Amino acid sequence: MTFRSRLIAGVSTALVTMIFIGALTFRTIARSREDIGWVTHTHLVLEALDAVSANMTDAETGQRGFLLTGQEAYLEPYNDALNHVQESIRVLRALTSDNPAQQRNLDRLEPVVALKLAELQFRLEIRKRDGLNAAAEAVRDGSGRLHMNQIRAVIADMKHEERRLLVARTQEAIASSSRAGMVIVIGNLLALLFLSLAGMVIFQEMGQRRRAEEEVRSLNVDLEQRVADRTAELAERAKDLARSNGELQQFAYVASHDLQEPLRMVASFTQLLAKRYSDKLDDDAREFINYAVDGAKRMQTLISDLLSYSRVGTQGKAFELVHCDAVLDRVLKSLQLAIEDTGAVITREPLPAVAGDSIQLTQLFQNLLTNAIKFHGKKPPLVQISTENNGSMWKIAVRDNGIGISPEHADRIFVIFQRLHTKTEYPGTGIGLAICKKIVERHGGRIWVEASPGGGSTFFFTIPVAQNKQNQEVQERQQDDVRIAV
Repeated sequence: MTFRSRLIAGVSTALVTMIFIGALTFRTIARSREDIGWVTHTHLVLEALDAVSANMTDAETGQRGFLLTGQEAYLEPYNDALNHVQESIRVLRALTSDNPAQQRNLDRLEPVVALKLAELQFRLEIRKRDGLNAAAEAVRDGSGRLHMNQIRAVIADMKHEERRLLVARTQEAIASSSRAGMVIVIGNLLALLFLSLAGMVIFQEMGQRRRAEEEVRSLNVDLEQRVADRTAELAERAKDLARSNGELQQFAYVASHDLQEPLRMVASFTQLLAKRYSDKLDDDAREFINYAVDGAKRMQTLISDLLSYSRVGTQGKAFELVHCDAVLDRVLKSLQLAIEDTGAVITREPLPAVAGDSIQLTQLFQNLLTNAIKFHGKKPPLVQISTENNGSMWKIAVRDNGIGISPEHADRIFVIFQRLHTKTEYPGTGIGLAICKKIVERHGGRIWVEASPGGGSTFFFTIPVAQNKQNQEVQERQQDDVRIAV
């Protein structure tokens, strides 16, 4: 067996043994506590029986004192006994509810106690009404002694039963305590044995590993030097990459401006040529000029969109708390003319506040709504904006009733320059959805499209639920690290 298998076997055996012994110990201790509880229970029954006997004796003593003296002060123990004797019997009834024999004894005791108390009350009334001689005559009939003897006899039977139970339960409690102690001792010895065996295996393995570590340590010196050299090389390459990224960004900015300026000149002078010499140009020439102007404008739009695409990950603002409802209000206001021209109807649910870049989120909503309005079918556009909280993420949906997207093109549309229609059918550069994807990914979410029931498409994107400022700053630093690595 390997060291791992031996160690697992030893520790597992010790663990299983300890669990078994622990469960057995718990069960034994619980049984011992239960037996001790029954011993205590028996003592409580005996105390309640003594209380009934004492209450009846106090009642009889108080009654006798009043019969002899006629003073109300002697009735105080009598009244106390009356108040407590029924309560003591009720306690006895509850304590012996598990013992049918004692319940039958109580059935014998209660009527005798009731007769005795009624007899005492009757003699008190005779004393108050007819005097001492009449009360003494009532005492001489002997019924009071008979009832008291019956009460003592029943209580004696009940005490005898409880003492018998007390002996049995005490013996059982002692035996349970002994078993619990034995189980604990044996269990600890077995656990110690298995743990000792596991310790021996570990000790042997530690010796083997110590020798292996000495061999490895001699190899680590050379490896550390190689790692240091490689780290320095990677650090230098990272610096070169960061410098190259900066140069590329500067080049993209300058190139875009330098490209747009001659395009503006081509478009402007071509339009000026068409205007000044329109009477000398035939239809073919005018058509060629229109093609040139249209091409220049489309190239300007393409360059502008490429700039927007490149700036998503490099020139974004620091994240802050952004209210998406306010963002959507601005987008709807900027699209007001397109909404009126197409007769579009846009419905919305309350949108959340998220940690993000307000400018990029505005661009995200604008691109999605522009597509929903532009790619409509024969019916006027109907756009529904909804939101859902999935715990750590907000899921926002933009649903339309437009021409729809085939499932096989669901991923392709988010790739730059990928178009599903010609420019004559629907204008555009094929960059808008790619920009949306970069914006959503920068915010820590994802974007996808699904076919809507009944036609049209639904664009979904997720954004993390806004956390505290510290988490936002951590997220921003992570995104910066990713951009530098790229």
